[in-house]
Parts: sequence; C-alpha cells; structure tokens
Amino acid sequence: MKWPAIHQLSEMAPLPDGFRYDWLKRSEIPELIACIERWHPDIAVGGGSCYLRESFYNDYVHLEGESEKNILVGLFKHGEQLAGMWSWEQDPDALTLYGKLIVIAPEHRSAKLASKVMPLFELVGRAMGAEFLYGLATMKIPHMQHALEKAGWQLIGFTSGYDREEVAPGDVRRVFEACYTKVLVPEEDLIRPDPKNLTPRAKALFDVLFPSQSALISQKQTGSNL
Repeated sequence: MKWPAIHQLSEMAPLPDGFRYDWLKRSEIPELIACIERWHPDIAVGGGSCYLRESFYNDYVHLEGESEKNILVGLFKHGEQLAGMWSWEQDPDALTLYGKLIVIAPEHRSAKLASKVMPLFELVGRAMGAEFLYGLATMKIPHMQHALEKAGWQLIGFTSGYDREEVAPGDVRRVFEACYTKVLVPEEDLIRPDPKNLTPRAKALFDVLFPSQSALISQKQTGSNL
C-alpha cells in the first residue's frame, strides 16, 4: 500500500477556508513536538508519548520526500501555522490501517478539523487498497466515540488496560479503551466462524456483536440439517 499525495486529500475531504493539509517534513519535527506538548499535555504518559520523541519520527515515520515508512503523520495548517495533526499506521501484509492519533490546537477546535479525519481515513484506505480499519477511543471523554459512531464504525469491545494515563498528578494507571473497526470489503468476502470452533463464551459474545452474521450461520446450519 502506498500513501497518497497531499493534493489527493483536498480532493477527498475539502477543509474549511484558510486551512490546508500537509505531510510532515523533517524540518518540522521539533515544532510539531512542541505543539503536541502544548495541545495535549496528557500525552506525556502512555502509547501516544512516542510522538514527543524525535527518534520516533526518525526511525518509524514517513516524512515528505523521503523513503516510504508504515507510519504517517499528517498536518492541518492555517496559513503557515500548525493547527493540528493526525497519524495513521499501515500493515501492508494484512491490508489494514490503524488510526493512531488526532490532536487539534485548542484555538482551532471550532473548525471541526478532527471530523474531517474520519471520512478521509476511509477514503484514503479504499484508495490504497486497505480492507480493514481500526482505532481505539479514550473513555475519559465521549467525543471520539461519537465521531467514530457517526462515521459508521462498529464498537467491537473494550481493551482492559491496553494503555496508560496519568489519572492524577503522579498517579499513572492502566485504562480501558473502546475498540472500533470498519470493514471495507463486501460482507460476502468475510469467512464466518464455525460455531463448533467457538467456546460457549466466545459464541455468546460473537452473537451479541455480530447478530446478522450469527443469523446467517444459523440459517446455513438449519438448511444443512434438512
């Protein structure tokens, strides 16, 4: 899978007047780190803290004009000023994209830039040939949950202790997060699990999360028993 050119983003999901997309350049890394620290102080702890380390960008992030890497950082700019960022990660073997992070400058949140990322993520994924999207949403505030659900993503469960957060000064705990997914292939391309290969607990959860799939499995079983 190949990351799109920056001009393709504007065609897929136009931004409000005065804003534009850009890919991160090596020269912008120190400024971006300083902005993320200011915009999102809580990120100093946990999985997102890698975005505060210059070595992370050097080792893992695709930078404009340089060799392709599997993690991408996109920027929102207002004129020449950084107004926000988002980051995606691809797994080309699985044809999967992971939505890693969205952070918007407080002074630009009224422009609803984050709401552009969700439809853009799907459009870019389809253009790249991705077949599955996923992301994790904090349960500390509901905003990202609302955004994902509005974009048609499915809540498939909760991670018990996947990430770390500072819940009070000096008090770092492991936290629950909500896991959302979106499948980009037709339903007929999905292989449904054989119930005999599921434990009772696994089958009970599958029936709750995927009732339409469970109904199809039951119909198939009934038909084969006639």
